[in-house]
Amino acid sequence: MEIAIPTALKSLASAGSAISELTAWRKRARGDARAIVGELKENLGYLDMVAEDGVPLGDVIRKISNQEYKRLAKAGYDFGGLKKGRIRSYSSLKGTELDSWSGKSTEDLVESIYDKIGQLIIRYPHVSNNKNYRWTVRVNNIRKRIWLLLRHVKE
Repeated sequence: MEIAIPTALKSLASAGSAISELTAWRKRARGDARAIVGELKENLGYLDMVAEDGVPLGDVIRKISNQEYKRLAKAGYDFGGLKKGRIRSYSSLKGTELDSWSGKSTEDLVESIYDKIGQLIIRYPHVSNNKNYRWTVRVNNIRKRIWLLLRHVKE
């Protein structure tokens, strides 16, 4: 399935680029930040297998995790500390589903990514055959948000 990728995110969308960026970010991060970035990296790897390699979501859904996120959220972790400041307004995001993220916080984006991951984990095992759920579209939407997070953190 071909997905539209805004220019601001294209370099991260190429095979392995986002995983490499997450690896580099994880090496720089310390403590709880390192844990959440590691979890994002693993999740993106599984989501990439679904989107790019045709691996059925059912084969990897049990490996997709939100445990570190839940642990940190319960402890009151400041996800905005992953990158201070608001998400920039990238011209190539205008008119895309990511346009609404301009000006929002890092914390909002991380919460949204994990909300969508949580919905996959909860819903897929129960309604995987329901035609009302376009699982590949959902997977790609999560991937795009992770790419946006990476672009935001890089600056």
